[in-house]
Amino acid sequence: MNTFKKLTQLELDAKEYGFYWPDTKSIIAQIKSEILEIEELLQDKNQQREHLQEEIGDLIHAVFSLCLYSEFDPQLTLDNALDKFENRFNKVKELAAKDGLKDLHNKPIEESMAYWQRAKKINIFS
Repeated sequence: MNTFKKLTQLELDAKEYGFYWPDTKSIIAQIKSEILEIEELLQDKNQQREHLQEEIGDLIHAVFSLCLYSEFDPQLTLDNALDKFENRFNKVKELAAKDGLKDLHNKPIEESMAYWQRAKKINIFS
């Protein structure tokens, strides 16, 4: 069974059992809680990578729960997000090439994000 089907089935089983999110506010609170745990682990010099991976997995699961609660197909939702990222990333590369750059290595994050914002604006209209 693939991961999306397994997660969907587990969420449905939990809901049928009465163990489910009452509203999106609760799910968002859980997502924020998972992000805080990840931030804490990232600042801990002695953190165990396995624990960090576990918490990232918990965040992914919480976001997946929000997707299902909102009645979106998780696979389609992720596919759409990847297509969107791919289109914008390709536009970033195109814009950087027009500026004479072969890549963005050694550029400050602000410069990379400026290309991203430009690509985002262009893709809204195309």
